[in-house]
Amino acid sequence: MTLSRALSSAYSGLTASAFRADVSAGNISNAGTAGYVRRTANLSESIVGGQGNGVSISGVNRQQDYQLTRLRRDADSASGRTDIIAQAYNDLNREMGAPGDEYGLFASYESFESSLRELSLTPESTALQNSVLSAATSLVNQFNDLSQMGNSLRTNADAGIARGVEIVNDALYQIQKLNGDISGMNQEAGDTAALEDERQRLLDTIAQYIPIKDFPREGGRIDVMTENGVFLLAGSVNELEFTPSGAIPAGASYADGIGGLSGLMVGDQELTTGAGNFGINSGVIAGYFSVRDSIAPEFMGQVDGLAADLISRFSDDALDPTKTAGAPGIFTNAGGPVDAANLPGTAARLRINATIDPAQGGEITRLRDGLGAMTPGASGNADILNNLLDAFTSANSAPGTSGLVGNFTSTELAAGVSSLVGENRVRADATAASSTSRSVTLYEAEIAKTAVDTDQELQSLLLIEQSYAANARVIQTVSDMLDRLMQI
Repeated sequence: MTLSRALSSAYSGLTASAFRADVSAGNISNAGTAGYVRRTANLSESIVGGQGNGVSISGVNRQQDYQLTRLRRDADSASGRTDIIAQAYNDLNREMGAPGDEYGLFASYESFESSLRELSLTPESTALQNSVLSAATSLVNQFNDLSQMGNSLRTNADAGIARGVEIVNDALYQIQKLNGDISGMNQEAGDTAALEDERQRLLDTIAQYIPIKDFPREGGRIDVMTENGVFLLAGSVNELEFTPSGAIPAGASYADGIGGLSGLMVGDQELTTGAGNFGINSGVIAGYFSVRDSIAPEFMGQVDGLAADLISRFSDDALDPTKTAGAPGIFTNAGGPVDAANLPGTAARLRINATIDPAQGGEITRLRDGLGAMTPGASGNADILNNLLDAFTSANSAPGTSGLVGNFTSTELAAGVSSLVGENRVRADATAASSTSRSVTLYEAEIAKTAVDTDQELQSLLLIEQSYAANARVIQTVSDMLDRLMQI
């Protein structure tokens, strides 16, 4: 090897060592940066005239495992959906209560039955009459609150879909801009690594809301589509379209676009969960659709069925000979009887009959004497109270929307529905825990392959230092030899 070739090789070695040191130093300094992917320097042999002439720098590699990243994103999407559903069931279960709890619907039913039973034994007691009215009022308030809870879940889920759509669309436009920036830069030299990191973070954000796949295109660009093949980004952005509903009336639904609520569209393609071949089945947005269109309506149907059952039990004309035929009993549907053609919202419209409520101009003694009594009756007559108690404790067919099959007393119905909600919560929690575990496992596997190991990078810096020193020594030796030759 000639002195000039040795000098050239050593100089290229110095340059490569400095470049490798910069890469390792960048890895160490960004070890805690979210979304940062470890870089490695690409070096190749430099050939001049068929002979080795040191090394050349061919660029920087991002050590990303794209297949593992896609699997982790799919897991994140699944976890996003199950977390939303689990949270909804936990909220409903907490508001509903469970048999044995000191609060909730079942406890209100028990309190009303107990107070009604005590009054039937001592019908002349004004204190016990007030106790029945108080328990009935608490039961009505419980139904009103449960209905409001279900409606709030629907409204919040609808707003959550709108927020998710806005976040996804914004991220798509940012990726479109990054595509343009990356395609105009020197990718082989590693100039685009930071932009690629940012693009991956945006893809991660989108994947939390909607399951996606990304595909490399010419010039370092990528396209993005849903898991079922609808392009969200193909050169230009195809926006998600959704119209938030604001207040949601009782009984409103999506129903393929004719029920009053908005679906999710991309152009002419429908992405609404459960709709058609392109409907999304995971991600936060899918979770919100499940809450808005399935979970909350099912729950509201259950409490509406219970409320209608409660009104109907006490509306039987045979229970109270003083009551106007066909009129409601001590519980009403906004003052009237149950409307079989308009059951949605019955729980929200449940009220105490004004004729027994002093606050509404009624007389509390009518609990004992009958809703249509014009004057107080015999204080010890418990006939009507016993009829009411029998109606409350008789086993009737479960309402069709309750999710129960068979004959139940009022309290048994409340216990059954409460148990169903609790069972749904347990299943949802188990599913969410499983999804989260898979997501965490894949995340940790991805981190193991792509994150910075500072110990390893420090060891690399020591080797780089030795390489730098060796090349510097070669240059010094060549310089000494040239000086010596000049002296001859």
